[in-house]
Amino acid sequence: MTRSIPPEKLFPSPEGIPFSISNITIRPGRWANPAVVAVLRLDPGCQHALRKGLPMQIDREIPIPLYQQIKFYWKDKIDRGVLKPGDRIPTEKELCELHAVSQITVKQAVKALVGEGLVVRRPRTGTFVAHPKFKQQLLRLTSFSEDMRQRGLKAGARVIEAEEEPADSQIAEALKVAEGEPIVRIERVRLAEGEPMAIEVFRMPSVLCPGLLSEDLNGRSLYQLLAEKYGLSLEEAEQSIEASLADAREARLLGIKRGAPVLRVERITRDRAGRPSELTRSVYRGDKYRLHVAMRRNP
Repeated sequence: MTRSIPPEKLFPSPEGIPFSISNITIRPGRWANPAVVAVLRLDPGCQHALRKGLPMQIDREIPIPLYQQIKFYWKDKIDRGVLKPGDRIPTEKELCELHAVSQITVKQAVKALVGEGLVVRRPRTGTFVAHPKFKQQLLRLTSFSEDMRQRGLKAGARVIEAEEEPADSQIAEALKVAEGEPIVRIERVRLAEGEPMAIEVFRMPSVLCPGLLSEDLNGRSLYQLLAEKYGLSLEEAEQSIEASLADAREARLLGIKRGAPVLRVERITRDRAGRPSELTRSVYRGDKYRLHVAMRRNP
């Protein structure tokens, strides 16, 4: 066995499974500090041992920063499902006591976990295991509510503004109406299990949805309401997406920091006759969404 990691840093291994770290072979009855495992290249045997659950000691004698070892400890618990999305991790004070390290070290570890999207900080409530990013398929036309329902999550909406406005030149061009024509504008924060996910600004010619503003729009699917009350069937859409940064207002509504990454999405939806019926501009949290497109090379 190589002496690059001292033998005294090895501890009993689970189930007598031999595994190796790079060129370091660890025999049945021995194991390496998992922080070392996480940094060095893993072979399949070592990965198997990790899945079986290595204990996460903090070792002050190995050349790996303590904050990284703490990060690996909690990352391992999240990866193995010991901690579930929404579970709270200990406070910084509790982590200091648990790992016998300084508050500065703990702050670095938590910051690293937040940076990887593994946990989220919530003011005055604590730090919680993050929900996995939503993978949004771009080939199907679905509403936010339908998308969340397919994921087994409860969708919600909080109305910020709901009003009628005259179409400016850009809106008129997008919806193929005359400039100044009345347009219904509804701005809502979209929620998943009560957590803000996106800001959505919906616009539609008032002539297509008379009385829509008198409806209770909190927590409801607009697509479902439009279909049931107005017989509108939205069949196809064009959508553009760009990366951006949240401004102060967007950050406040979404519960994120100003300057945090967001996705700006613009969608123009058409009815069965191919007429533009809806223009929606949305701002999605960059820490909650990733876009997925399946592509095939032409033969």
